[in-house]
Amino acid sequence: MLLYRLRDLGIFRNLTSNDYGIDFELELVHEGKVTARTAKIQVKSAEALKLRRDGTPSVGGVKQSTLNYWCELSYSTNVIAYAVDLATETIYVSQNLFWQATQAIDGGDSSKSIKFLDSGENADDTAKLATIVFALAPSAADYVYAITLAMRKLGDFLKLLADAYHYDAGTEVDDVNFRDLLETCRILLWGEDDSLWQDGSDKKFGFSYEYWTRKSEADGWDGLACLAAQPVLATLVPALVVALRRYKNWILNGKYYWAHRNPQFLKLVYETELPQHDDRTALIEWSRRAVRKGAFEYELAQFLKTARVPQSKKSAKSAKSAKSAKSGKAEK
Repeated sequence: MLLYRLRDLGIFRNLTSNDYGIDFELELVHEGKVTARTAKIQVKSAEALKLRRDGTPSVGGVKQSTLNYWCELSYSTNVIAYAVDLATETIYVSQNLFWQATQAIDGGDSSKSIKFLDSGENADDTAKLATIVFALAPSAADYVYAITLAMRKLGDFLKLLADAYHYDAGTEVDDVNFRDLLETCRILLWGEDDSLWQDGSDKKFGFSYEYWTRKSEADGWDGLACLAAQPVLATLVPALVVALRRYKNWILNGKYYWAHRNPQFLKLVYETELPQHDDRTALIEWSRRAVRKGAFEYELAQFLKTARVPQSKKSAKSAKSAKSAKSGKAEK
């Protein structure tokens, strides 16, 4: 059913010879040409899926080992899960599977659930569009790279914004930091082009340093001038800060996974303080102070230590503490 509905998206390779692992691999085809962009596909089905109040299914019984498997695959190729309702023949596509999986992994023994997108008015069209979007999206490795770069250079990016509104109109912006900002935004703001830019050319080339330089020079400036960079920075920097807060929340919610997979990355995310306001004036004010780390060494060490403890051991320790407290009250 899935292959028939999505058959015009590209080449499907059947990987169902084993009872475990990925079911299919999809290689996208665009205008009759193979794109070399692939996605791994996992299919879940039921005679009649149970839907939540919002009309979307939540498929349970996913083992911790499966979640880990999806995460490792996602580092190089995006993984997409589908839920197929055999009674209604409706296909649902999972929400971003990598970030769901990292937050569900806790080292315990209990299985987990994964959430899916609303099927919309036309489930087939929704499934096709979501498949293309997720197949073309950055990989987990791309996200880790971009988040790391953005958090390490957050002070520089905020200073770019402040300088553009402080220095003379024709002053050139710092090209190294501007390029790095565009690179991080290309990944972390992926898919948000329509909400960022109004102009069609900006949407197409908005993450290109050469594009903005040419526009600045067309306005008569020598190189990329502060005045020409103002609207770009006023758009990208606030959007990046919002995205960083979202990713930080996801990463801290998935602390068990990251404490074992990449503890240095988890440390960086935990201790990097982020602005809590997104308007330009507030961000410029923030840039005037040194971006400081938000955690003391002892607090950080305790966080990392706790993050590595499996959920089952945490639960047992909590139960033991509760039992001791109850016993103490009984003695009194």
